[in-house]
Amino acid sequence: MRGETFGAECLARMLGADVAAVPEPDIRAPDAISRTVGRIAFGLAVVATVLPWSRFGPGSAPFGAWSRSARWSVIAALAAMSGLALALAQRRERLRTRSWDTVVTALGALVVTAALLSILFPPAFSRPWLGPWAAVASGAVAAGASFVAARTASAPSAVRI
Repeated sequence: MRGETFGAECLARMLGADVAAVPEPDIRAPDAISRTVGRIAFGLAVVATVLPWSRFGPGSAPFGAWSRSARWSVIAALAAMSGLALALAQRRERLRTRSWDTVVTALGALVVTAALLSILFPPAFSRPWLGPWAAVASGAVAAGASFVAARTASAPSAVRI
């Protein structure tokens, strides 16, 4: 036995049953962390739609983004929900492609754009409050994380056994 080299499959047989098996190393895709950050950010963008979007008038109650008179906030809310749904659907390997990442990035950018327009053009006789600012921040993080995921995504394997 001295001086001999053994592979991992034979080493356990040679050392006996008392030796614990060597665990397989955890190999994660390089885009896993950015996808997780994107999911969390889209979740926060959806939570931002629950906050009041204005101090006075329409949108000043909970679920302020969903008021009828605030069209930009509704677009931001729909983009945030769509982005979260697609980001969660990307847990499946076949949806982890650059084209789907581009769509998720665009949805994050739409959240930012619509929330900024909601800040710049609030409903009549109202002022923006907490909701749109939270949506801008979380939408920007979601778009950035999705962009990073698209840049680092590896091509899915074609062979499936």
